[in-house]
Amino acid sequence: MNFRTRVIRHVLTAVMAFACVHAHAEDSNSDIYGKWKIKALIGGGAVSSRSQSQVDQVIGQFTTITHDQFDFNGRACSHPHYQRRQEETVSYFDMGWRADVSDIPFPNPVTIIDTGCTTFLYPIRKDHLMIADDGDFFEAVRVRSDTHRAVTRRHR
Repeated sequence: MNFRTRVIRHVLTAVMAFACVHAHAEDSNSDIYGKWKIKALIGGGAVSSRSQSQVDQVIGQFTTITHDQFDFNGRACSHPHYQRRQEETVSYFDMGWRADVSDIPFPNPVTIIDTGCTTFLYPIRKDHLMIADDGDFFEAVRVRSDTHRAVTRRHR
C-alpha cells in the first residue's frame, strides 16, 4: 500500500468515525434514553391483562432505555426501532385505547413512540414518561445518577 492510499484510508476512517459520533449525538430519541423507575399505574385502556398484585409488582421496578435495548418488567427487547409520531391527544387515546386520559398532563399533540416490542412510550413532561404495556399505563420517572446529583448540587 502506497503513502497516498494510506492517507486516504486514514482520512476516510476519521470521517466515518466523526459521522457515527455526530449521528448518535443528534439522536431524536436521546430524550428517552436512561434509567427510569416505575412510579405508579396511571390508567389503562379498555383491556388490561394484569391483576392488582401483578401491577403492584411492576411499581418500583426499573426500566432501562438505550438506543439498542429496551428493558421493561423483566423483558428485554434488543434493537428497538423507536418510531415517533404525533397525534391529537384526546382522540388518539379515545380511538386507539378506549381510554380517558384527561387526568394525565399530556401535551397536545401527544408524542407516541412505538418501541417495536409491543410497548409504547409517551413523554408526559421533562423526566416523566408513560409506558403503555399490556393495556396498562405506568408513569416512569427518570433516575438521575449519584454523580449527576453531586455535580448538580455543587453547581447550585
